[in-house]
Amino acid sequence: MYRWLLIRRYFLHKRIAWAAVAAVALLVMLVLVVLSIMSGLLADTRGRNHRWAGDIIISRDSLVGMAYYQEFIDEAKQLPEVETATPVIRLFGLEGEGRENTVLLYGVQMESFCRVTAFQNTLYFQNEKPQATFNVPPSIFPTAETLTPEQQKRGCIVGHYTLGQFTGVYQKDAVDRLQELSLRPEHHIPYDVTLFAIGAKGTLVGSLTGEYQKFWYVDTSLSGLVDIDATAMYVDFDELQRLAYMDGSDGGPPRANEIRLRLKPGIALQQGCRAVAGAWDDFVRRNSDQPQARLFEDVTVQTWQQFRRNQIAPAEKEKSLMVGVFAMIALVAVFIVFAIFYMIVTEKIRDLGIIRSVGSSGGSVAQIFLGYGVLVGFIGAVLGGTAGWLIVTNSNAIEAWLTLHFNFRLWDPDVYAIDRIPSTVPPVEAGIILIAAVLAAVLGAAWPARRAARLNVVDALRVE
Repeated sequence: MYRWLLIRRYFLHKRIAWAAVAAVALLVMLVLVVLSIMSGLLADTRGRNHRWAGDIIISRDSLVGMAYYQEFIDEAKQLPEVETATPVIRLFGLEGEGRENTVLLYGVQMESFCRVTAFQNTLYFQNEKPQATFNVPPSIFPTAETLTPEQQKRGCIVGHYTLGQFTGVYQKDAVDRLQELSLRPEHHIPYDVTLFAIGAKGTLVGSLTGEYQKFWYVDTSLSGLVDIDATAMYVDFDELQRLAYMDGSDGGPPRANEIRLRLKPGIALQQGCRAVAGAWDDFVRRNSDQPQARLFEDVTVQTWQQFRRNQIAPAEKEKSLMVGVFAMIALVAVFIVFAIFYMIVTEKIRDLGIIRSVGSSGGSVAQIFLGYGVLVGFIGAVLGGTAGWLIVTNSNAIEAWLTLHFNFRLWDPDVYAIDRIPSTVPPVEAGIILIAAVLAAVLGAAWPARRAARLNVVDALRVE
């Protein structure tokens, strides 16, 4: 009992101990705020990649693509793990009159692509429609170009930053205003692209200088993935397949570059991937004698996490780096607690000698300072955790206040690709931070506690 009385007395009457509490609280607050925001960004990055890619992706890196994709899609839809699937074509091109900007064209079947992915949610004009399309809408403007029925099918959806290359405007708010005022599908705005088609034999087909094609703008896609939004242009699958000579007109079977699949609800990602991979291997074995079966080579079956690993890994590394940095900063709290407790032990040598002289053991004396360290760490963790939680949950309101009164923006949506600061504290990580804070305080108190426990009673009583 006397140990806790001494701990309470030292804590209340030694104001220097509050410096240790403040150090622990400040570090807990900083770590909690930074890691909560980093965790939110990482979760958002993963979510955006998942929504854009689908669950499982069968792909071939070669632009030649793979054959017999539709036959496998028909079989894959019969798997108990698979809900639906869609083919995708990837093709490089150059846009603009000077052909100075590279674009990556994606040929997609809009209806099935929107069922496999969350693509429609990324669109500006069509995100709330029952079904997005590539059809160019009729124009109500007399100055707009009159399109033939065939031209009306050649609409294109352009990535947000790809559109910036076309218009010279990149900031989201400015692009939104531009789309509302003058960049609307009804204006029949042409989008010129030069395509480079690769035949089934891996050689250029058509013109060696590229095939000049004209599409018409129908929408903008903002997925939040810079590598996609800066290069992507989406067009109708059948149209691009025909223009790229991937429809069989080059003498080979029809081809696609990817098959994206959506799993049924409740199916674990790895379980679904194993099922699809097994079905693909069986399909390849049964069709190994078909013409152009060599196009089955180098085909990979991946989860969305594997498929987009190069884009997710940097965010994970940034978070790991921040954890490492703050782990080193936490040593400051350990040192501060150590210095303060060492001073208290030095100052209270005579008191400790009296305690030992009345029969207390060295272990009991050590427990006083270890308990003192637990109390400092606990109070610092609670105060810092509370402050950090308040800052994180109110971060957007704080950012809005700073912008309103000081015109100072902490968060730029065009840089981070999300409109709001992550404002959720991950409970598991928060618990780890609080426990680590208490342990750090105990670690700082350990050496002074050992010194107090090993004091010679006679020498301690002689101290004036």
